[in-house]
Amino acid sequence: MDDPFGLGKQIDAACDAKDETALQSLAQKCQEKLEVATDEQRVLLRYYEANTHAGIYTVRSAGKDYAWSWNQPETINEILALRQAIKEPAFKKIHGIFQCRIRTNLGNSLNKLGRPIAAIEQWDKVLKQNPKFAMALGNRALSISCYARALYDSGHILTLLDAARSGYNIALSNTAEWDEVERSIAKPHFENRRNEIDDFLKTCDYDEDYDLNQWSLGNSDEEQRYRRWCLDEKLFLSPLNDVLNLSVSARDILHLPSHSYRFDETPRFVEYYNILKQEFVSSRYRYYSAINKNIDSFVNRDVLLFDLADGNVYGHHTEELKSSFRAAYAILDKIALFLNDYYSIGLNPKGVSFRNIWCEKLQGTTSYQLRQIFKGNQNWLLRGLYFLSKDLFENEFNDVAEPDAAQLSDLRNRAEHRFLSLQIYRQAKTGTDLHDFVPLEAFIENTLRMLRIAREALVYLSLAIHRKEQNKEEEQDGNKIILPIESRQFDLEDLF
Repeated sequence: MDDPFGLGKQIDAACDAKDETALQSLAQKCQEKLEVATDEQRVLLRYYEANTHAGIYTVRSAGKDYAWSWNQPETINEILALRQAIKEPAFKKIHGIFQCRIRTNLGNSLNKLGRPIAAIEQWDKVLKQNPKFAMALGNRALSISCYARALYDSGHILTLLDAARSGYNIALSNTAEWDEVERSIAKPHFENRRNEIDDFLKTCDYDEDYDLNQWSLGNSDEEQRYRRWCLDEKLFLSPLNDVLNLSVSARDILHLPSHSYRFDETPRFVEYYNILKQEFVSSRYRYYSAINKNIDSFVNRDVLLFDLADGNVYGHHTEELKSSFRAAYAILDKIALFLNDYYSIGLNPKGVSFRNIWCEKLQGTTSYQLRQIFKGNQNWLLRGLYFLSKDLFENEFNDVAEPDAAQLSDLRNRAEHRFLSLQIYRQAKTGTDLHDFVPLEAFIENTLRMLRIAREALVYLSLAIHRKEQNKEEEQDGNKIILPIESRQFDLEDLF
């Protein structure tokens, strides 16, 4: 694409010079030019703005500890700018290479913050568009290998490492499409990582030819359709489902790993996770049922409702949708309650939310800071859970990485506490503070988005607890017992 505002070269020069002040100024210029830009230029300006924030990160991350910092506003701003670029109406009109770069960069930034699931989703979209895009292939493989090392199940670890190796092999093949600068920097790194995985899998006698698609998807046609849908939408609570669209992934097998309690404690966290899982699975099925059942369900037979010819649609399926949306959103606050208990934070449960669990208010101010217990914590997926919280909106926290965060929060509030009508066709009606109108298709899309966010959070919670338990120095506290979750501990031969 052309660079009519001449910002691209300026940003490259400021990045090369590691000039943070210039990069801040250029980010502001990108914002100002949006007002006079054409639709396609707006996409490019968002992309350039994201590059300024990436450059600022490079300057600030010169110190070794910064990569693990939980305070990275420039990365949040980069993610926000890239997502805004994708949301621009002209995004699909720009050259395919730019589309792939934007999504690849978004995946890279999400992965860096500990959100491999969201990152893989972006790289998968790139590879659906261009299966040969080398940087998406290689970075996806790198993320999968890191994801694998965070798991507690040995069979899953080896399966994901094998998937990572396959991704590296495609990225390193002669058919892969590279930018020449990226090729010189990234390709040797990808090759080294591929070789490390290859050597490791050989020591494990991993059977790479084993059939991972031999499991049944159910006894009835309806169950098989449902489970196939869950696989395709990546909604099973199994890390395998993020990478493999095969029947081995079609189980909600993830739970808490083995974890410890004091003798005077009640073993309760596994019960909490049971509840969270069941609520998610039920919410997932309500959504599936709502989008696949006939509108004229017998549930609404002989229910008197008035047709005001206003486009609003009523029925059991619309209430299932609302229920699914509310339940998926509520799971996040319940995860915050889990963390409040597990980390002994001590907040009153009535005031706990997924946004406020991470921070505490500075005395005498309206500002917040990260709780001491989380500062410097090198638990990759716990930090990912924290940064996932920035996809949600609360009035006291305005640092969001999701352009639609406020809209999702408002939908939840209206679905829970006010009147919300879903419209099967658009009708010019002005919403009020008491009653609002949302297109049915948009609400369906937002409910699926909330289900994906809830699933992502549940996976990170389990694996963050696993990392925490690995780090516990049990010998310094002899009054602990281990609660083994034996059904989750598989050897490779048990799994396959």
